[in-house]
Formats: sequence, C-alpha cells, structure tokens
Amino acid sequence: MQGTEKDLMGKLETAEMVLVGTGEEFEAESSQDILSKAYEKLAQLLAGKNYFVITTGKDDLIMQSGLKVDRIVQPLLFEEDSDQMPPMWDKYTKWLQGTLNRNVLILELGVGLKYPGVIRFPFEKAAYFNKKADFIRVHGRLYQMTEELGDKGISIAQNAVAFLAGIEI
Repeated sequence: MQGTEKDLMGKLETAEMVLVGTGEEFEAESSQDILSKAYEKLAQLLAGKNYFVITTGKDDLIMQSGLKVDRIVQPLLFEEDSDQMPPMWDKYTKWLQGTLNRNVLILELGVGLKYPGVIRFPFEKAAYFNKKADFIRVHGRLYQMTEELGDKGISIAQNAVAFLAGIEI
C-alpha cells in the first residue's frame, strides 16, 4: 500500500514502541542542514515514545539530533571498535525482545541494499513474526514491500531525508 505522512502520524499515535532504521539515503545526503533538520524532526516524532534507532551511518550528526543517545546504535562503527559494540548491541537486543506481542511501529528510513543484514532483512523479519507490528518503508527508489508483510506494510516512495525534513509537526 502506498502511504503518506498522515499514515505515519496515525501509526505513531497508536504504537507502544517504535523501531527505527536509518540507512544509505542519510549517508548520501550532502546538505548538513537538511540532514540535521531530518534528524530533528525524527526526534520530535519520537518524543515521549519508547524507541530504538539503528543506523548504518558512521557520523555523529545523529547523536546531536535530540534523540536519546542511549537509544541509538551504530553497528558499522563496531567494525573499527569492537569494544563498544557489546553494551549498546546488548541493550538493543533486550529492547527488541520486549517488542513481542506489542503494538510496534517499524520505521525503515532510506535503507537500501548496501547492508541488508543490518536493518532491511532483520526489520522485515521482526514485522513478519510480530502479529501486532506495522511496517513503514520510506525510500526514493527501493520502497517496495515484500509480499510476506501483506497489509501490515506501507511504502512511501520518497527520499527519506527529504520526507522527514518536510514533515509538519
């Protein structure tokens, strides 16, 4: 199903927990101003929610966005510093276990196929197995939803950074 900003807001309103993944469209954005605005809007959308953010990004911009730093994991950084990974990854996996049988919104933002085993495939799997999960994928080109997710998936065919930056809150 093709979605809109209104669909996102509706799903956010009813979600008990929100799992967010940010991917390559964030890495490819060359304008720091637009990227900062997108992250700030994401922080506003998640305010008051029980959330966790996984990002393939390696920069610190997400850490300056207003999102809770202890709710962000950057697994690709751990390739270089494996000592940092266990505490944050363990916290994330424990949080993820708590999503079972809860109303969870899985929000995939700008995630392509560069690192599918980090966000894309695990998020699809989590949505498939949690019968109460909703899944929203926002991407400029790779927005298509898998058949297995059926009517629990919503696609938004827009660049995720531009989409977030343009949301009216």
